[in-house]
Amino acid sequence: MSARLEVADIFRRHGEVYRRVHDGHLGRVERRTMSAIGLCRTAELGGHVEGCSSCGAIRVAYNSCRNRHCPKCQGQACRDWLAARQDELLPVPYQQAASINWLKRKK
Repeated sequence: MSARLEVADIFRRHGEVYRRVHDGHLGRVERRTMSAIGLCRTAELGGHVEGCSSCGAIRVAYNSCRNRHCPKCQGQACRDWLAARQDELLPVPYQQAASINWLKRKK
């Protein structure tokens, strides 16, 4: 089984070049978001060691960035929110309607 490619992997591999190429178009928030996602669940954010007293297995769990844009941190929260909204829908077909009155000009 191959490892899944994640947004963090892309930011780690290509983020620095992307930031240089698009220097004039990225704001502080975008740069910080890219950095947070790239560092998420790595040793750079620290972590803790978990151990099983029964079998003696040890696992290092790295801290998350908790950035609201991070798919690793907020992915499950997003899926939970969408599922809750889905549960609120009535069992009828839906259609979206848009008004174009703003296009009409007064004479």
